[in-house]
Amino acid sequence: MTPFWKNESLTAEEKNAELVNTCRRVFGTDDGKVVLNMLLTDLKLFEDAKTESEKAVNEYAKYFVRERLGVRDTKDLTDFIAETAASEGGK
Repeated sequence: MTPFWKNESLTAEEKNAELVNTCRRVFGTDDGKVVLNMLLTDLKLFEDAKTESEKAVNEYAKYFVRERLGVRDTKDLTDFIAETAASEGGK
């Protein structure tokens, strides 16, 4: 089976949607949540960036959340948090 990113019949938008779905599936697992937390912490998403390199990784963290997880606005963020909480049984 051809991976979606190599599937010539899909548009760029369809490939991107598949990537977002894949990231959400992966990071929706218990292990994925641990890795996502570590990744976003390493990328300084939850801290003020002070140096130029911290600012660069912080910008990538925002890009990752926006483009790879499909969280582009406050409604998307609320929905993403609600989906995550629901998958944990409301924890």
